[in-house]
Amino acid sequence: MSLLSHTTGIVLSHRDHREADRWYSVFTPDRGKVEFLARGGHKPLAKLTPHLEMVAVVELMLVHGRAYHIVAGVERRRAFAHVYDDLQKLTLAQNGLHLVDIGTRAQETDPHVFELLENWLAFLNDTSAITTERAGFLLGAFALKLMTLIGYRPELAQCLSCRDVVVQGKYRWHALKGGVVCEACVGRDEDQWFSARSMEDGTLKLLRFGIEEPFDSHLRPHLSGEYLSGFHEAVESLIISHFPTIPASSLRAACAV
Repeated sequence: MSLLSHTTGIVLSHRDHREADRWYSVFTPDRGKVEFLARGGHKPLAKLTPHLEMVAVVELMLVHGRAYHIVAGVERRRAFAHVYDDLQKLTLAQNGLHLVDIGTRAQETDPHVFELLENWLAFLNDTSAITTERAGFLLGAFALKLMTLIGYRPELAQCLSCRDVVVQGKYRWHALKGGVVCEACVGRDEDQWFSARSMEDGTLKLLRFGIEEPFDSHLRPHLSGEYLSGFHEAVESLIISHFPTIPASSLRAACAV
């Protein structure tokens, strides 16, 4: 016996199945990440495919079979058409979708992740042209916000060991343990903190700014090359250490268009 249900979501990815079908992964506010099959979705004239492959919020009608869901209807609820006006914005949108896809597990409901993704797409849709340098910072900030929501928020204010507030210039970065550690604690237990690396104060400020401030604010600060490089290294080290799946390319390489 099959059941019919409705949900709202944003399509994260798709992959072909057999000759004519296509699997889709969608993130929903009420069910988390859900996979479903589109019968004939790989055919050029498939009716549902255009709605499923646009960057948009869609309403889905799903048939729940014994082994998997099958999509029976799609209606577009919110389109982000201006994302397609600029290749850089489209690249950022696709990379954000990819990070959510590989950073979340199926059936783990989190409406805050859906809200983050919708806000990300709305920001890209409404903003003006973005430089490659700025794009890398924006994608890094998105990754930080996502990690914060899925349980990997880095500690950027207090020492991971003694919990004292870190002092400028007197701390180090430890991606695997997830944050900063003061130099006093590193000195007391060098074996535990041997892989901690130095970090510039400007880089730490960018990390804090990326997590706390909204996307619109990320267009304003001057991006020093040295601090931005450190920012990318820190974010990517967190992703490598904690993400369920590691992206195929770095954040900087992903933004190159």
